[in-house]
Amino acid sequence: MAPLGLSLILYAAAVVGAVAGAVARRQMVFGVGKPIATVLLFAVLGGMPSDLFGTLVFNGIVLSLAADITLLAEGNEALVVGLALFLVAQLCYGLAFLGAGPGGWLALPGLAVFGAGSAWLVRRQWRGLDRGLRAPVGIHAVGLAAMMAAVFSTLAGPASLELAAVAAVGATLFYFSQALLPWARLRRSSVWAQPMTLALYWGGQLCLVLAVRWGLGREFLP
Repeated sequence: MAPLGLSLILYAAAVVGAVAGAVARRQMVFGVGKPIATVLLFAVLGGMPSDLFGTLVFNGIVLSLAADITLLAEGNEALVVGLALFLVAQLCYGLAFLGAGPGGWLALPGLAVFGAGSAWLVRRQWRGLDRGLRAPVGIHAVGLAAMMAAVFSTLAGPASLELAAVAAVGATLFYFSQALLPWARLRRSSVWAQPMTLALYWGGQLCLVLAVRWGLGREFLP
């Protein structure tokens, strides 16, 4: 297992480089730094997990990496494929939380709050979307709301509240990064749209990975 401190330093450097490339609109810097930052999440993870929660998070990162690479391309087709890959990643994260000893009724406020938020964002985003993108964006938003319902249910599960909270914060940041992704993709005139989305995205993924490394999934083993 790689030392956590070194892994975090390398990860932070890659994230800063990629975000700086996005701000400066240096496509080559961004195109190299973006996948490297996500790859370094595996170093932070410290190896292949042996529990179900960690394995599902690991698979979610693999899918996120594939989406990152896909979204380096321009065009609606790349956006649709990227959203589909992120949708499956969301399902992996949602299943991870559902398998973490759900707390039942707490899924309902999560579904209500984030479902309403997703519906509001989709309605706002549809005004600037091509008709061919509306269905993929809508399905992607439904997957996000379902993931967050599973996240909320975990907070009443058997795990330590501290680790569950770290994972929940990570999933929440990931939610906002994904919810804003279509907007950031289309708002090319805003220099901060993409960097803000990336900061939320990598911050969320980092929290999820740290929760796995610190043993959250092992707390659910019989």
